[in-house]
Amino acid sequence: MRRKLPIIGVFGQGTPIGPARAELARELGATVARLGAHLLTGGGYGVMEAVAEGFVNVPERAGYSIGVVPRRTRGAFDEPNRDRDGRAYPNDFVEIPVLTPLPPREDDWHHVPARNHINVLTPDAIVALPGNVGTRNELDMTAAYRDQAALRPEERRVVLVGPSAEFTPEHRRHFVHVTTVPAAAAHLVRILALHGFHMPSEVAGEHAV
Repeated sequence: MRRKLPIIGVFGQGTPIGPARAELARELGATVARLGAHLLTGGGYGVMEAVAEGFVNVPERAGYSIGVVPRRTRGAFDEPNRDRDGRAYPNDFVEIPVLTPLPPREDDWHHVPARNHINVLTPDAIVALPGNVGTRNELDMTAAYRDQAALRPEERRVVLVGPSAEFTPEHRRHFVHVTTVPAAAAHLVRILALHGFHMPSEVAGEHAV
């Protein structure tokens, strides 16, 4: 019998983060694992590394840590991106790296493909932690391609997690905003069930709303 697991994408900054943000990301990654989903990130560092670490540290999970790896900006098609400290993508907590010839992002993303298109179009649900220009680009693309503002809040597949001041007013209008990972998990359970995914009974009960 074939079994399709949901894919939950996590957006967040790839630059260094502080201990509190890293702990939040690891908690989120562990939650995604316990939901019985695959984790999809951009394969880099910062939030991406911390959330993947939290995910893979959950024993007996069903899903895998997937990293969509961009090429280095203005590099050769087969040259993976590097962070500002020179570390090549993917991070050590990515189990399935998907190497692409695409740059991380494009200013003219309406017409030019980039890695972020894959991050936006692939997941069944998305969680975003506060980030920088790359995260804002992913959220702008999500608003354009996935038409979340046209849905009722309880139907929206994108959850922002963190202080409201760290997200733009536009993004808060388009998506669901919560301040804690448990609140995000409750929304994810509802959304994934709405789209035909059956959460483990203990998870669904824990996050019932």
